[in-house]
Parts: sequence; structure tokens; C-alpha cells
Amino acid sequence: MPKQRHSRYPAEQWQAWIDDQSRSGLSQQVFCEQKGLSKSSFQHWKRRLASGTSVTPPTSATASPLFAPVSMPATDEAGDQARGWEIDR
Repeated sequence: MPKQRHSRYPAEQWQAWIDDQSRSGLSQQVFCEQKGLSKSSFQHWKRRLASGTSVTPPTSATASPLFAPVSMPATDEAGDQARGWEIDR
């Protein structure tokens, strides 16, 4: 079976393959050949997932906001057209 690129598979898919290989009793070489996976990619993902390296973006609860809220008042204290922006904190 020819090897296919699997680099765009999510971490969950790689973890499933790693679990399948472990339960199968097959060597990594034989398992990868049967699945059409690159052995080096398989080993890379196995190390990456074992080390706990996150491959998913942070959740909204932990992510810093990308933009600060801003407002522009319609008029200033003197009643004139306001100029500039105010950053709300």
C-alpha cells in the first residue's frame, strides 16, 4: 500500500492510531505499512502526545483577547465633535 500524507489529521486521530498499534501487538513498522502511515510521523506524534504538548489552540476561557474594546464618543465635554479613540479597559 503506498504511503499517504497524514500530517493534517488532528491529534485525536494520531492518538487513536497510537492506541491501535499498542493493542495490535504489531511493530510500529508493520502497523504503519498496513495503515499507509509514515513511521517517522507516527513516532513524532507518539513522542509529541506522550510529552503532553498541546496541539490545539487555547480555549476561549484561557485565551487572551485579540482586540481591546474601543469606543468613540459622539461629542467631547465642550459639545464639539470628538476626535480620537478611547480604549475601554
